[in-house]
Amino acid sequence: MGKPGKKFPPVLRLILLFLPVALLICGGGYLYYLSQLRFIHEQNRKMEHETVLVGVVSINRSLEYVMQDVRVLYSNTDFKNMLDLPDRSNIDNVATDWIGFAEAKQVYQKIRWIDERGIERLRVNYADKKAFVVPENRLQDRRERYFFEDTNALEEGEMYVSPLDLNIENDRIERPFVPTIRFGMPVFNSKGQKKGILLLNYYAASMLKRFEQLTSMRGNAAWLVNRNGYWLRGPSNADEFGFMFDNHDLSMAARYPQAWERIRNAEEGQFVTRDGLWSFNTLTPLMAGTKTSTGSSEIFSGGQGAQDVSSYKWKVVTLLPLSAYNADLLYWGTKVVAISLALLALFFLGILFMVRLQEMRNQLLLNLEKRVEERTEDLNKVNAVLAQSEARLKSVFDNIPDLIWLKNTAGVYLTCNRAFENFFDLEENRIIGKTDAGLPTDRQADMLRPEGSRIIEEGKPEVMEQWVTNVQTGKRVFFDVIKAPVKTPDGRLIGVLGIARDITRRKEDEEKLQLAALVYKNSSEAILITNAKNEILAVNPAFERITGYTPAEIMGKDPKILSSGRQDKAFYKAMWDALGKKGFWRGELWNRKKNGEVYLAWLTINVVYNEDGSVRYYVELSNDFTEKKEAEDMIWRQANFDFLTGLPNRRMLLDRLQQEIVKVNQSGKKLALLFLDLDNFKDVNDTLGHDMGDLLLVDVAGRLNECVREIDTVSRLGGDEFAVILTELSDLRIAETVTQCMLRSLAQPYRLDGEIAYLSASIGMTVYPDDGTGIETLQKNADQALYAAKQAGRNRMSYFTASMQAAAQNRIRLANDMRIAVEEHQFEMLYQPIVELGTGKIHKAEALIRWHHPLRGIVSPAEFISIAEETGLILTISDWAFREVAREVGRWRERYYPGFQISFNISPALFQSKTDYSDWFDELARLKAPGSSIVMEITEGVLLVSNWQVIAQLTEFHRHGMEIALDDFGTGYSSLSYLKKFEIDYLKIDQAFVKNIENEPKDMALCEAMIVMAHKLDMKVIAEGVQNERQRWLLAGAGCDYGQGYLFSEPLAAAEFENLLEKNRQEVS
Repeated sequence: MGKPGKKFPPVLRLILLFLPVALLICGGGYLYYLSQLRFIHEQNRKMEHETVLVGVVSINRSLEYVMQDVRVLYSNTDFKNMLDLPDRSNIDNVATDWIGFAEAKQVYQKIRWIDERGIERLRVNYADKKAFVVPENRLQDRRERYFFEDTNALEEGEMYVSPLDLNIENDRIERPFVPTIRFGMPVFNSKGQKKGILLLNYYAASMLKRFEQLTSMRGNAAWLVNRNGYWLRGPSNADEFGFMFDNHDLSMAARYPQAWERIRNAEEGQFVTRDGLWSFNTLTPLMAGTKTSTGSSEIFSGGQGAQDVSSYKWKVVTLLPLSAYNADLLYWGTKVVAISLALLALFFLGILFMVRLQEMRNQLLLNLEKRVEERTEDLNKVNAVLAQSEARLKSVFDNIPDLIWLKNTAGVYLTCNRAFENFFDLEENRIIGKTDAGLPTDRQADMLRPEGSRIIEEGKPEVMEQWVTNVQTGKRVFFDVIKAPVKTPDGRLIGVLGIARDITRRKEDEEKLQLAALVYKNSSEAILITNAKNEILAVNPAFERITGYTPAEIMGKDPKILSSGRQDKAFYKAMWDALGKKGFWRGELWNRKKNGEVYLAWLTINVVYNEDGSVRYYVELSNDFTEKKEAEDMIWRQANFDFLTGLPNRRMLLDRLQQEIVKVNQSGKKLALLFLDLDNFKDVNDTLGHDMGDLLLVDVAGRLNECVREIDTVSRLGGDEFAVILTELSDLRIAETVTQCMLRSLAQPYRLDGEIAYLSASIGMTVYPDDGTGIETLQKNADQALYAAKQAGRNRMSYFTASMQAAAQNRIRLANDMRIAVEEHQFEMLYQPIVELGTGKIHKAEALIRWHHPLRGIVSPAEFISIAEETGLILTISDWAFREVAREVGRWRERYYPGFQISFNISPALFQSKTDYSDWFDELARLKAPGSSIVMEITEGVLLVSNWQVIAQLTEFHRHGMEIALDDFGTGYSSLSYLKKFEIDYLKIDQAFVKNIENEPKDMALCEAMIVMAHKLDMKVIAEGVQNERQRWLLAGAGCDYGQGYLFSEPLAAAEFENLLEKNRQEVS
């Protein structure tokens, strides 16, 4: 064998294999690093760009708000009266309004009326959170100031907006600095004569502060820079308004000249310098008005009338330092290098291993050649050993227990072993040299001789089994006999060799096994046999039929291949303990078939022992009685469990309640019974269908089970009603925690096969033994507590109290009394005015019902409306109320105001019970009142259902000219999607948001947001619960259209409301 060749030294092969891999890893790492670099820079650019846009929007929004306030002040009735007649009384009225306005807004330092001569006639200053009127002797002549000249030159309706500078008093810059923008309009009396200007000094620090707050949410605040590069809001207060002091060093143009040059000559953009990432955008603040002055860099110059306002620009600028712009790059660089080094090391070791392995192979080939030579020498030594072994063969021959003999072709015995001699009880000298006929046992010769003759004739071996009886001893033995011809190397036959093995015992065992095999093969039970190592040795056909496993698939494997996983370790430990101690085990066991199906087996396992007591086999007999067990379980479950959710039904609930009462009586603890009902579940069935409703009920069952403990019971009573038993309560706070979990969980959205539903739940709870000891009593208590929870607003839990029984009886009495209330004229309609905030004119009214009970007095609608809805009386009451309202609105439109409207509250229950409103439309036609005279007020709950019936009814109202108002907006689900889906005409802001707007900025912000949103959607806005003038001014300034509340009037009877209409008509006219 030649030696393997070597093309390259190991070190060179290592280099040639490793170098391409190293280049690939390094190149891939570098490309990955570049991709991360681009991603980080792109994210930083996007965030800085968004910050700049936020700054631009913030400045523009602040200017828009101020201009809106100027128009509100100019449109004020008292101000108009003062322009017509500027006497002391009218001036004082306006001064009072301005004081309230300034204190409400807190951003106007001065509000002035300067007459057509340029003389201040009224000035209200605001300082230290207090507004006051400037005395007449301190009013100044402003005819020479540029803002008067510029504003006075405008036409009616045009707006003046000045540049942003620091306020100047007596020709000096006021200290501390007061950033100011002046907004003004020329004013005209009712005859169209110009009466000077209305001027507001806007304290722009609030605008700049808001600008800083909004732009600093993601890091450093943005800068606001004027057209000459001076900071209006800069890195620090000391850097700002440098143009007011002619200090060019206090400017971005001086500090960052190259960056400023690029920013000044572009409208927007981003670029990177050694300072960092610059982002900027341009806004033109003076475009907010119609005319302007010369600009903030020339503060003492006179007015110049109309200017090219587009040339006066501000820049919103952000600077992200280079360290922040390149943040995380060191981390990613280090990470890529580390990973690359790790991969290089890994591949280097792998290639090194391959080279070493090849070297080892070459060495092995050399060693193999050497060992072949050594093996040849060893074979020669073996031949010598074989010669020695031949001598031992005779010894072995005599000690073999089988009968062995050799005859020549004439049938003469040439040799035999000791076992042959012993069986026939003959010595060797009485056998050798004789034929079978010459032996004392010649009767065997007659049977053996034909086979021997046939072998000699055919020259082929024979194998046979036969019974042989020893004549001398009478012993009957079954032999397995082999006879083979013996030939010389040249093929000449010289005799016959016979070997006979006593297999009597095996034959008897075989017969027993044949019998066992018949039983084994034809048994209906599955039979499995394993050895002591629990390896499967055999299975019968029934096993294959039951499990699906063929013998070839199962042989040699552990029976745990059939394990279903349903039994735990403790189960199997107990089984093996029983087998070890008793030698058998019997019981039920869940197994898994080949196809994955789980079935219940009745199993018997017996242990077969060796003679020394060790385990030889385990024999397992089993049958499948899953169907029988399932049938029994199904009958039991159908009787005790809900088929849809799998929860216990009412029957099982009562049984467990009885058991748990016994337990808590023994332990001394308490038990809580909860009745739970889903709020508005019918709406889900109506809108999404009963299949979706079933899916929701299954989801509810799962959520309830997640909230309770293992010892508790959740049951479905039917429909959307559930019950829960909370047992072994040492502290009732446990029950409260569970119910709160249920309320939170059930209020989460339900995703039902692509649809989303929302609902809540009401829960009533009673406690054993505190509230009662009988099962029937506990059920009644829980049911009454559930009713109380629904009446309290739903989506809550209510405890049972003794007063609930009285309340239930009270509801029954009220329902009975209500049936005759309409006939006996016990109901009355009251009307509360809805006022236009800008003019004070009563445009509308809301109709409110009251019940004058002959014994109880006035019954609140909150107390009887829900009962009317439950009993169906709401239909009769609503029909009566609508006719009353239609009659009144027709009279008032004819007498006072043709566009007058009455808002009529329509119950959500009416949408379910009344589908035809033609009688209402006919009543309006009979009274010659158009449909537009009625505004239908609905709540958010009606829109949330949004089924075809609701949509059809709202569409029918609109078709007959009626308008729709959405009441109590913001207090319910407040889903904005239905505002787009339905045609709503009025949005009513709930009084919860109005009552604190003068003290709570968040409430004011929410009101402003709702007003802006409604106007964008072409809706008018009505604010409920207006209590004082300050609230009215704030709402009017925010753009609210109408107000309703005790500031204007409480709800009045029809006659009193008519007097109020007459008085309002005279005041407004």
